[in-house]
Amino acid sequence: MSWVSTASSPTVVGLGDWGGLARIPLGLLLPLATAMLGCRVYSIGLANDGAAGDFADMDASDLGGGQETSTIDGSGGPASDANGYGGDEPVDLAPTISDPLIVGCSDGTREGFRDIKNWPSIAGCAGGWTQQGLLDPSSRTPECLRVAGNDSSNPEGFRCSVSDLCAPTWHACLDGPDVTSHSPTGGCESAVSPGDEALFVVMVGASPQGVCYHDPSAANDIHGCGSIGQPESGGCPPLDRRMSFADCAATDVWQCGTADDSLREAEVVTKFSSSKGGVLCCKD
Repeated sequence: MSWVSTASSPTVVGLGDWGGLARIPLGLLLPLATAMLGCRVYSIGLANDGAAGDFADMDASDLGGGQETSTIDGSGGPASDANGYGGDEPVDLAPTISDPLIVGCSDGTREGFRDIKNWPSIAGCAGGWTQQGLLDPSSRTPECLRVAGNDSSNPEGFRCSVSDLCAPTWHACLDGPDVTSHSPTGGCESAVSPGDEALFVVMVGASPQGVCYHDPSAANDIHGCGSIGQPESGGCPPLDRRMSFADCAATDVWQCGTADDSLREAEVVTKFSSSKGGVLCCKD
């Protein structure tokens, strides 16, 4: 190999034995070598957009269900919720997510009275249940090991009682006085966020005259705190909403019997979806 100097740029000659490349300007040689090195492939392929590519930036709080671990309260930010709360809803409808014993709901997400700091002893727990009623003693006993709630693996509450929605050391709130003793305001204030459609019930019915008390003959309507149904009668303070069988049917979620059950909705109510509320849970 020899070097020939010209007035322009140095040129390499004598490369005929290398595939017939006789003359390569040095001005092109270095960029060519760099480009060749830069084209080395160190991986076997690219991520599939339908697999890891679409989910690479997701963490546990994005996945819903039992993997949601971020603590969200009145001073925190929004969280996603897999089954009916959060997502495309306004930020203030995001649930409170934490340890079930703190939240009060068995699935670790609280959808009513979301601010744990200001409402530490009462919670609205969304979910379904298939065991009928709110009045029978069996309804106050968990029947499906508390595997229930809108962020559980059993959001419809198959084989559950309403009490399965409450965490251990909490109970389904019994009535208006139970709500009063657990709510710092004494009532339903902040039970649901503006724009939320939900009812969180207590374990009591009413007389035909609309007075809530514990008696087998007082099973009229279901009662609680929320935004759907009808305004509560003056006989059930401090509860603010109630639903008849017709109101339940209009939700397509709550099941409170037929016209034949117009005075016993609290005996027969079930709920086969996790949306539009659930039960109020009070700390033991």
